Amino acid sequence: MPGTVSGQKLSVKLILIFCFLLFITQANADSFSGVNLSATRIIYPLNGKGVSVSVTNNQDYPVLVKSEVMNESQEEAPFYVTPPLFRLDSRQRNAMSIIRTGGNYPSDRESINWFCVRGIPPEADSVWADNPEKSAEPRKGNVSVGFQVVVSSCIKMFVRPEGIKGNSADMADKILWKIVGGNVIASNPTPFYINIAGATFNGAEINIGKGYIPPFSEEKAKLSSGFVSGKGTLKWKIIGDYGERKEQTTLIN
Repeated sequence: MPGTVSGQKLSVKLILIFCFLLFITQANADSFSGVNLSATRIIYPLNGKGVSVSVTNNQDYPVLVKSEVMNESQEEAPFYVTPPLFRLDSRQRNAMSIIRTGGNYPSDRESINWFCVRGIPPEADSVWADNPEKSAEPRKGNVSVGFQVVVSSCIKMFVRPEGIKGNSADMADKILWKIVGGNVIASNPTPFYINIAGATFNGAEINIGKGYIPPFSEEKAKLSSGFVSGKGTLKWKIIGDYGERKEQTTLIN
């Protein structure tokens, strides 16, 4: 039927357009992800006066750097970042300070927040991106990147009470594992957030919660429907305070 053929052609065209837009968006998102932080996580002492972290612009053009601290509900957390907004030139690095301004945090366990940084590329009319350097060459006007994609880079920021000592990576042997009703259950009896980078059970990949186990809590991972045994080998990696990864092997009986 002519209508059916026309509809099929339209569907194919829409799919191709969608794939093209997805490719363009991803390509530009990747190109704007060149604003990098000097750490993969931040440990903030509960009663500390502040911590510092650096950001580097790996792009060939200046960006506006905007940063903030968010809680797990994606709301503003009681921390101030200075400078909160600044221009960062190409291939340059700048330090930022994070200072707590309030909030009630427990003294017997870690709390989690997120430190987020956005590298905002210039638009054609961005005055802040105008090249200030004097040159014998004719002035070319403002730097412009054309297609605009703003990418946020967020890392975990753990608020750690003074009474909690050591590195979270050293807590691996304290995590308890068991199988209940087709799920692997991970119990964390420590005051640390236990961060996990990949896990497999009997060779099959599993996802444990959000990738971390909160203090004094449990998280679970669903096993494949074909799993019938009540035991197996769990391989996983724990991430430490400095981003280091330690591979672990646990036999679950």
